[in-house]
Amino acid sequence: MIKVDNLSLTYGRGDRRVVVLRDLSFHLNVGEFVTIVGRSGSGKSTFLDLIMGLIQPTSGTIERRKKNLSIGYVFQRPALLPWRNVLRNIYLPLQISGISREDRRRMAMEALEKVGMGYAAHYLPFQLSGGMAQRVAIARALVQDPDLLLMDEPFSALDPMLRENMNVNLLRLWQRTGKTILFVTHSIDEALILSDRIVLLEEGKFLKEFEVDIPRPRGYETFRTERFTELNRIVRAHLPIQPNMPRIPSEDEDGVSDE
Repeated sequence: MIKVDNLSLTYGRGDRRVVVLRDLSFHLNVGEFVTIVGRSGSGKSTFLDLIMGLIQPTSGTIERRKKNLSIGYVFQRPALLPWRNVLRNIYLPLQISGISREDRRRMAMEALEKVGMGYAAHYLPFQLSGGMAQRVAIARALVQDPDLLLMDEPFSALDPMLRENMNVNLLRLWQRTGKTILFVTHSIDEALILSDRIVLLEEGKFLKEFEVDIPRPRGYETFRTERFTELNRIVRAHLPIQPNMPRIPSEDEDGVSDE
């Protein structure tokens, strides 16, 4: 679906030149759930913006293997318009596109049902919890039935228990819809529960890619499995060492390989 070759992004010139992303190569297949993991400032959100076409790379190419590929985007914050109820927030993109009132209401309700929020169609944003608001934001991204869904740390502001619940709900949605999803997070637990593949991004470079071979379907019990714990340790062992932090033993020292 998406193929990226030697993608780089640089701001400024001369002494003020800042390299944001450097020589990234990446592919995303139809129906995959791929997660990019990295610290804040590593370039994760910028990479999504490039895929979306919101900004242009300095060099390299992004190949969309379907003509007129449609993309939905879920941001870190729901960004709902406070004066519009849930239904009207969701069908706003359809309204802008000139879809008839009857059709846009029907399509918005279908999107709401997909995220289990049909009962809240006439709620105003202030009546929603954080998790409910993010589900509305996901419904808004789904309403035009996009080929690809980009999700930029959509659950980072939620408490741990609600975040785990949202992870499982997103899994169920992905299993029902078969959407291709490119997800960004700094949480390894979140990446492992959701993904087919995980790519580590650090200082604008892809460091390593991991296949997540945890059996599907996955649910709450997956967090407690031996394979989940093992993969979590393997991924963490490949994260860069941070200043003033103890060094993580290498695979030679702890006997674990990522092969």
